[in-house]
Amino acid sequence: MTLSNSFDIAAQGIEASSLRIQAHSANVANVGTPYYVRKIPVISESNAVSFHGVLADMRSGIFHTGLSMNNSGVVFEGNVGDPTPGKRIYEPGHPQADKDGYVTMSNVNILTDIADATVAAKVYEANLSVFGIVKSMANKAIEIGRGQ
Repeated sequence: MTLSNSFDIAAQGIEASSLRIQAHSANVANVGTPYYVRKIPVISESNAVSFHGVLADMRSGIFHTGLSMNNSGVVFEGNVGDPTPGKRIYEPGHPQADKDGYVTMSNVNILTDIADATVAAKVYEANLSVFGIVKSMANKAIEIGRGQ
């Protein structure tokens, strides 16, 4: 793995965490909005090393070079709606009430979204730290290359 790959992986983690925080923030902001459906961010591993790929490399004699982790990292796939139904409240005078006088409230659980946003913020900070460490390693490599 090169230093460039390390920068890319940390940057992907920072971006994915930022988008997670945005989704959870939108959920918290809409906790009292009728008919709002909670957004669940989907993060997946990008270009993971597969067992099948490792076996294929072993069969073709490439295994002696070691495992390649090029372009690994995470990717933000988007948001999916939480299928949990929102609470129905009887409010016949509400402008968004259905024909029976009920309003379906948001299905956001504020404690869940605050906890998820906190985890995403910690992951963001961890990736920022990785970025700084890799930057420090790159600077040391440059100093060594200069003969200092």
